[in-house]
Order: sequence, then structure tokens, then C-alpha cells
Amino acid sequence: MTKFEQYYSNIRAQRQQLAGQFPDQCCLVVAGGTVAEVPLDIAARLLVEGSHKLASKAEQDAFHATMEMNRVSTPQTDTLANARAQYAILMAARKVSTHESA
Repeated sequence: MTKFEQYYSNIRAQRQQLAGQFPDQCCLVVAGGTVAEVPLDIAARLLVEGSHKLASKAEQDAFHATMEMNRVSTPQTDTLANARAQYAILMAARKVSTHESA
């Protein structure tokens, strides 16, 4: 087996192992203290290459707590109001450009 074949064989094996652990098809990986949520295909490659490791339970808990805090601190009403304002601006700009070209 060539290095190329061995590399992809290792990634496939890692992917199968991760699929058993993470049925939602995503997992948390850590590199340099930064936690990222990635699909299993990417996680398998990162783990085989040795550039990342799976997040520990404590790192997972901290990540989820941070995401929840960010979600709670950004009220949906503000997001919806911002989206409506952006839509109104875009529609106004579209009307102006349509009238100018006529």
C-alpha cells in the first residue's frame, strides 16, 4: 500500500470511528486552544494529520456555554429588525436604480 493509499485509509477509518461517537455528523476539535465545530469528514482529516485533537468534555462544555451566552445576548427581535431595515434599504436602492435606467 502506498503512502497515499495509507493516508486515505486512515482517514476513512477515523471517519467511521467518529460516526459511531457523533451521530449528528459534527464534532468539536481543538487546535492551539481554539475550539471549532466541524463535519466528521474534516475532523477525520484533521485528526489523522495530527493538527487537531478532539475537544475534551470541559472544552465542549465551555464551547456550548459560550454559544448559548452569545445566542441569549443577541435578542431575536434585534436581528429581525436589522433584517427588515436592510431589506428596506435594498428595495429602496433597487427602485432608485430602476427609475434611473428608465
